[in-house]
Amino acid sequence: MPKLIITHRVDDVAKWKAFDAERQANMSAFAVDIESYTPQDGGDRVAVAMTVHDPEGLKRFMASETCDAIMRRHGVVKPVAVYAS
Repeated sequence: MPKLIITHRVDDVAKWKAFDAERQANMSAFAVDIESYTPQDGGDRVAVAMTVHDPEGLKRFMASETCDAIMRRHGVVKPVAVYAS
């Protein structure tokens, strides 16, 4: 199973972090071992790491209006970068 790291900026790190449970619930249909990371230097760039068991499903979800609405609510600032192992 591929491992992914997704990074992006956010409007408010604390607000974004408060959505961890929702992020876990949304991504658990496609991945396991989902972890959120926040900057230790006071910056606004965050990361989510996961092991993906449904890459195509995750790709479709990430391109959906549902995902876009969730990202807006969480304060995500595009672009989103995806790194795979």
